[in-house]
Amino acid sequence: MKPHLDKVKDIKARVVTLKEQLKAHKKQKAFRSVIIELQQQIKTQEKKARKAQVKANAIDASVYDLKAVNPNAIAKVDTRTPMEVIENIEAQGEIVSAALAKLKTLMAEPN
Repeated sequence: MKPHLDKVKDIKARVVTLKEQLKAHKKQKAFRSVIIELQQQIKTQEKKARKAQVKANAIDASVYDLKAVNPNAIAKVDTRTPMEVIENIEAQGEIVSAALAKLKTLMAEPN
């Protein structure tokens, strides 16, 4: 990670120098081709810096992954067949229907 961050720092320093040169050339009203070339160099250097930063961030994210995950947890696997799942859903539906019916009767009773 450190080499990538050092590379980013070096590239950004070069970009600052190029931008200063560009500013000076613009003040001196230099040839348009010189200005365009400097602008292209700045773009490519900034792109290189972003790529190096992305690499450093990827390394940082993988090394310092602080998710709250228990590595010793046992994963539960549902081994029921599709028919067993359907039967369970129907049974739960009956329980809900019975509870709703009871609730309706309670709501219908006057206090």
